[in-house]
Amino acid sequence: MSIRRNAVGVMAIVAAALTAVVPVASGDPLRDAAAAGAASPAAAATTAPQWRLDDVPVQGRANLVGVTAVNRDDAWAVGFTVTGKAAPAEATKPSAVTGRTRAVLQADQCDDHGLPSLALHWDGAAWSQAPVPDLGRLTSVSASGPANVWATGDCGVLHWDGRTWARTSPVAIPGTDGSSFTGIKAVGADDVWLSGSAWDGTTGNTHGFVQHWDGSRWRLVPLPPLGDEYDIGGLDARGSQDVWVAGTDSTGYETHAERLLLLHWNGHGWRRFSEPANTMWRKHVVRVRVVAGDDVWLAVVGQRVPDGNDIRRPLVLHWNGAAWADTHAPEERGDLFDVAADGRTVLAAGDTWSPLDTEYEAYARRWTGDGWTPAPLPVPGRASITALSPIPGGGMWAVGATGDEDTMRPFIARSGY
Repeated sequence: MSIRRNAVGVMAIVAAALTAVVPVASGDPLRDAAAAGAASPAAAATTAPQWRLDDVPVQGRANLVGVTAVNRDDAWAVGFTVTGKAAPAEATKPSAVTGRTRAVLQADQCDDHGLPSLALHWDGAAWSQAPVPDLGRLTSVSASGPANVWATGDCGVLHWDGRTWARTSPVAIPGTDGSSFTGIKAVGADDVWLSGSAWDGTTGNTHGFVQHWDGSRWRLVPLPPLGDEYDIGGLDARGSQDVWVAGTDSTGYETHAERLLLLHWNGHGWRRFSEPANTMWRKHVVRVRVVAGDDVWLAVVGQRVPDGNDIRRPLVLHWNGAAWADTHAPEERGDLFDVAADGRTVLAAGDTWSPLDTEYEAYARRWTGDGWTPAPLPVPGRASITALSPIPGGGMWAVGATGDEDTMRPFIARSGY
């Protein structure tokens, strides 16, 4: 058995075999913007990360799937421990799982709590476990300060106030039979954004949702009409007037390629942007990263089916302030889980798992300014890099797990110092 993660940012046990003179425009919006100096320094970073592994104070099997840094001496990593009961087999399909399946998996985990919550804290010297309410797998984490840290789980949302973790109550989605959370972003104590998808048992359709925390309560933020079947894969924000949300419109996917949903909130309403042309039939958003107003990265797992080629390939899009462009990730096996920029490096990471092959290893590619190149891996052999976080002041955290069902161990690595 091996370790995998699903499209909403969840790792699970696999139950399978587990800038100067502007040249003439090239016609490529990403390259033209970089050449003109329009993209931020992160967009043209060329430094490769050099990793150092930290001690992880966890006994037994566990997995880490989210990480965030408040400052160099304050960071959080979240995930789950494994108590003996394996996750459902459906959770082993990380990028093909539907919103409905995710909701069912979430309900199963909330019923039996077979994968208890895990939270680790970095104090500048060492990692330690923090007591946390059990919401099943913790799947993402975000912080705006030492006393404002948020995490999503299978069974709800948690908030750290500087002393304890406590459960909060997002708005129940009317007329649905289950929901899952796919991303959270803490901009400030009164400005937190949450994304997810909910399943309608009457129609069988899945619709994404976005919620906002104003300091005292959660409220739904209405989305524009987006189709009959769509997921929201994640979100990121720099403030209440600069929020990016991305997902997948699967309406009619049996007959035509899925479409990416690229939405921007300006504080008053949503604007939808067209996706750049690409050759992927299936497209599943795994991460949105906002670096600056003209520097946003989107990590997508792509597949070419139904032509018979079911290999998962990396797809990374970039927003330069004017348009989204395909960065032309390598034509190779690569199942992305995250993309991040620390001011020196833009890194896309995951593993090389494919439905056609149960063997895989960690995968990382670095942006050079005009293409992607192999990057150093924090761990060798069978492993998955499930989440990245830039460290204020420079550097990056990377978390994930190594091994198989019997030897699965979480890892935490850092670069930059």
